[in-house]
Amino acid sequence: MGVSVRTLATEIHQAARLLLKTPRFTAIVLMTLAVGIASNSVVFSVVRSVFLRPLPYPDADSLVYVSQSYPGNPEGGAQFSNPTYRDILKDNTTLDGLAAYQLSGPLALTGHGEPARVRVTYCTPSYFTLLGIHPALGRVFRENEDRADGAEAVVVLSNGFWHRQFASNPDIIGKTIQLSGRAFTVAGVLPSSFTDALYEQSYSEPSDAWVPLGLAYTLTGYSGPADRVSSVLWGIGHLKPGASVTTARADLAALAKRYEAAYPETFKGYGLVARSLRDQLLGEFYAPAGILGVASLFLLLIGCANVGNLLFVRLLARQREMAVRAAIGASAGQIARHLLIENFLLLIVAGAVGVLLSIQGMDVLRFWATSHLPGVIRLETGGAVLIAALSVSLVTGSLFGVAPAVAGARVDLRDALGQAGRQGQSLSRRSSQKILVVAQVALALVLLVAAGLLSASFHKLASTDMGFDTANLLTLRLELRSARYAEPTVRAQFARTLDEKLRSLPGADSVTLWGPSMLGRSTWIFIGHPEGTAPDDPAARLVIGRHSANPGTLANLGIPLLAGREFASSDRENSPLVAIVSESVAKKFWPGQNAVGKRLRNAEGNFPWITVVGVARDAHHGQRFDLTDAAAGILPYGLKPQYDTYFPYSQRANPGITLAIRTRADRAVMAQALRQAVSSLDPELPVFDIAMLDDRLAAQMAPVQVISRVAGAYALLGVFLAAFGIFGVISHDVTQRTQEIGIRMALGALPRAVLMLVLREGLALTVVGLVLGSVAAIFAVRMMQALLYGVGGTEPAVFAAIAAALLMVASLACWIPARRAMRLDPMSALRQG
Repeated sequence: MGVSVRTLATEIHQAARLLLKTPRFTAIVLMTLAVGIASNSVVFSVVRSVFLRPLPYPDADSLVYVSQSYPGNPEGGAQFSNPTYRDILKDNTTLDGLAAYQLSGPLALTGHGEPARVRVTYCTPSYFTLLGIHPALGRVFRENEDRADGAEAVVVLSNGFWHRQFASNPDIIGKTIQLSGRAFTVAGVLPSSFTDALYEQSYSEPSDAWVPLGLAYTLTGYSGPADRVSSVLWGIGHLKPGASVTTARADLAALAKRYEAAYPETFKGYGLVARSLRDQLLGEFYAPAGILGVASLFLLLIGCANVGNLLFVRLLARQREMAVRAAIGASAGQIARHLLIENFLLLIVAGAVGVLLSIQGMDVLRFWATSHLPGVIRLETGGAVLIAALSVSLVTGSLFGVAPAVAGARVDLRDALGQAGRQGQSLSRRSSQKILVVAQVALALVLLVAAGLLSASFHKLASTDMGFDTANLLTLRLELRSARYAEPTVRAQFARTLDEKLRSLPGADSVTLWGPSMLGRSTWIFIGHPEGTAPDDPAARLVIGRHSANPGTLANLGIPLLAGREFASSDRENSPLVAIVSESVAKKFWPGQNAVGKRLRNAEGNFPWITVVGVARDAHHGQRFDLTDAAAGILPYGLKPQYDTYFPYSQRANPGITLAIRTRADRAVMAQALRQAVSSLDPELPVFDIAMLDDRLAAQMAPVQVISRVAGAYALLGVFLAAFGIFGVISHDVTQRTQEIGIRMALGALPRAVLMLVLREGLALTVVGLVLGSVAAIFAVRMMQALLYGVGGTEPAVFAAIAAALLMVASLACWIPARRAMRLDPMSALRQG
């Protein structure tokens, strides 16, 4: 028989009144569910953006990222040369479109106030076609403009750069601007909605302008049209109909074999790799988003289990009420419906509160994401996000609410009204409560293990010795890209003059000139081999980081010199080529020998020999941690063997320079003094990226730190809820067993024995939860393996510490009701029975 609307409305009204009469119970249930709903809504927004939301490019699923691999990096990510790009374009069989781009080589805008650094993407015209870019103003560049043979230089500006530097003036189209001393005609301005995610992924900041790739060599000096040694290009391809990423990978792998045979001097040991553009741009976020998603779901399950326990406790306190309803003719279905209405009313109100909390949480998350997440991840609290999160929460909450409602419908009138057999009639319900407690403990353990391992990994990374002193180092960057600095000798002379000028500044304890970058996301490398070995012998080739430095660098940075000498002012352009190698390079190339006086060179091409004049202690000069490397399974640079070679800047005068000034002076004052010193030598040279080195280190560790902190917060909240569940079950169990405890004490049981009786039951539930949780944690940790370094997925110390902590929390949760039980007066307990 159906239920009338009026009857339903009456029951809803009665349920609301009953809930308002128990404000403490109602508030606890509402906030427990609301927090679970809010956390799931916020995290689902992240998960949706990473896993479900399409990339903001047309036909994005057919776009692939093309890169080069090398020994130790089989999944690619490295750059290839200009000739290799043309070979791929001509020879591949799975791509119907291919674009190449270069990100190295920012330019300087002059003639518009202070000189400004321009972050440039050098690309082929097909770059715009493949990404579906349509300018907001003007046009993009054409095929005949992508060459270096005197064609008119054109530039396309980003919307942000146009607004920032040219006040959104629409008349800029067709006008000429000066970039690093060369005139460029502004061809177009891109829309504000466009995000060049590829540039942003490499530099964590947006691109300002796009320049034809054909001009890149003239402007940057990297990888000329016929240069197969210098590799500075990546590629984007579009799959032909019927082709897949798998077939494209096989196609490029076969091409790499051909190129290795055709160009052994420059391509031996290298490969070509294709991966989906989505995996390239978002792959680094798969593991973090998955971890947060699972942690949020676990927290919701723990909360719902807690609510289920609360509902059971409330139900047992209402046995007389249920019995009276049955006695006056209410059927089991009607009683169950009444309880379900109460439960659903709680869920609906909790959902509304959860929506409000999630909106506030999303505002905070979006504010944080603006400076920490790439633009391709667009966090939105749309209807789909809220509906999905609410659906999961309501379904989960309903599952935990149905069991108490069904149990409440099974009323034994004699037991309920006569209060006889209290213990026996609640055995099944007590069992259900205990199962929920075990589940809570198990889920809390999984959360704690994940948070503990992430924290241990973070500590391992953060405490890794850098090998040099990072304190009080103020760093800044310069780019010598204009025609004025086209010759290496001119760059070398400028660097010497700048070095001398900076040393005279008050408060400058030391000046280190470093080329091209310090603690950068990528480090310049060369394939070295020692004298006396064949350059094409894989066993004798080594990927070595190369750094250009001024005299005194090792002493300035506190890197011990183990043998030989530092660079001297006499190590100049026309003097014999020299280098200082790291301890690991010396041991690899000349084990058991004195490396000083030995020679090495680049194995790719006919390069001159370089004499080793010193051996330095290993130091970590690259970015300590990077999510992209983590996603690809590449060991963080900070934990790798440190194969490094230092060259005198005068002999390897890179256009990119990092200056590190050790100073105890005020940072702002010193930064202004540095700007003035650079401007006095070249007023058109922009100074940028001024930061303390320790701040750079902290920023690089921020992603894993945020992940570990969020996981830790979820874990602590989960532990609190689990402890609350244990307390509720044991406390209610003591109340239900008051008569039994009174009888035991009347027969001579000591208070200590009663205490142990209660503690034993609670801790038994905890131990079962710990065992089940440990098994689940071993499997759960596998999904976060990419973020763990220096710690194993089954780290015994972490598991033991977490289990001990949970036991302590459970003991406290059990001790409070157990202490109450041991203080019971036997006669009062018997009368209550």
